[in-house]
Amino acid sequence: MNEKFFNLLLFLHILGGSIGLLCGLLVFILKKGTSRHANLGRLFILGMLLTGITAQLMAFIRPNAFLFMVGVFTIYQVGTGARAIYSKSFRAQHSIDRFLQFGMVIAGLSLIYLGIKKLWVGDLFGIVFVVFAGIGLLMALQDIRSTAIPHDKKAYIRKHLQRLGGGFIASATAFLVVNFRELPDWMPVWTLWLLPTALLYPLISYHSRKYPPKSVGS
Repeated sequence: MNEKFFNLLLFLHILGGSIGLLCGLLVFILKKGTSRHANLGRLFILGMLLTGITAQLMAFIRPNAFLFMVGVFTIYQVGTGARAIYSKSFRAQHSIDRFLQFGMVIAGLSLIYLGIKKLWVGDLFGIVFVVFAGIGLLMALQDIRSTAIPHDKKAYIRKHLQRLGGGFIASATAFLVVNFRELPDWMPVWTLWLLPTALLYPLISYHSRKYPPKSVGS
């Protein structure tokens, strides 16, 4: 029963990831603000959330810290990015927002613990866990404190772009790391971890700069 259920989760995980990555790539490329952009964005969010949720379930059935980490980041970044555009607010104080924040804090602390354990036995991959957990905890802290942080009328759009873009980068990184294990001798493995960020972060920054800070009263 567990084997069949796991295989079903794996199928849904791959399906959601495929939909999310394809739609996410199109969202990056195509013109923003159109109905096509909005529809592709919804599919992207649904695909990424499906991928994140199934990753968590699979990591629970067959303990896998890497899968757990990817699931946590996908759910949090895509979830908070979707909430920002849905509520049209940088503020993150709804019960859904609090649930996401609580989950990220618990998961982040757990990942730091796992990372330190790996480093203690000489496994340098623990650095990845600590770094990702640190980034996640900083985002959660920013969201927890969002009611006290000055922001502007365009802040929610930038948050939407940056969080969904970050979710796409995390999923693209996981896809490369899982599917491209045999690399040429001249290509270090850390290249796969950095390639999506190097290619996509400039695009996220470019689109974010289209929405410069604007005070609420102006």
